[in-house]
Amino acid sequence: MVEKEQLPIFAENTLKHILDDIGEVVYSSHETLRKGDVYLLGLNPGGSGQTNPDTGVPYTIRSHLQRMLKRNENSFYDESWENGQSKYPKCGAPLQKRVIELLKGIDIDDPRTVCASNIIFKTSRSAADLCFGLAGLCWPVHEAILKIIQPSLILTYGIDKISAYAFLKALFLKGDEVPPQPSLHGQWNCRGFHCDINGVHTFVAAVPHLSYYSPANKQDVFNWIIANQKKAKARQNSV
Repeated sequence: MVEKEQLPIFAENTLKHILDDIGEVVYSSHETLRKGDVYLLGLNPGGSGQTNPDTGVPYTIRSHLQRMLKRNENSFYDESWENGQSKYPKCGAPLQKRVIELLKGIDIDDPRTVCASNIIFKTSRSAADLCFGLAGLCWPVHEAILKIIQPSLILTYGIDKISAYAFLKALFLKGDEVPPQPSLHGQWNCRGFHCDINGVHTFVAAVPHLSYYSPANKQDVFNWIIANQKKAKARQNSV
């Protein structure tokens, strides 16, 4: 097992072909790299990347790893995001707000305590610009993180063929998905399945992508996630 202190070196060796690309690895502080109930996963960082305030240059994956064990920031709370049209204050972008709302909806009092990442670490402006094969390159780092966290819930956002959920489903689904849960937005459904990852029973859940889906007042969705996470915890405790 890769311990927390060994994680940056392990990741550097694993990601050697993309180390100098713009990107981020863990979106939360180093303190979330410990046993926890939830691992949050998106597809990949968007935009042009988070900029180092001292140099004005976007962080590369290498520089992100070099400060991983000292990082106290949470990307959803402490970063100012921008796209081609708008620049937002800290915690002001719609996706940041919706991630926080989703986590609070499933009874996470302080979303800063949740370890968060993306299935692909490299930044791109859209999924169309992304090589989905990079998910396989990044996966060993996620696997090492999951061995540390041992979550009962992997919570993903995005239900398309190119998504964290699609990758995890292809890797771990052995039987059937659980019955879908209406997202309460258009015709979209939330999806999920139970599986064992590294010998730990886990519920993998997906809501529509939070760039267009607001979890506000979606209590039925929250209840569905919470109920299945409780089932996963019960199976963990029965082992």
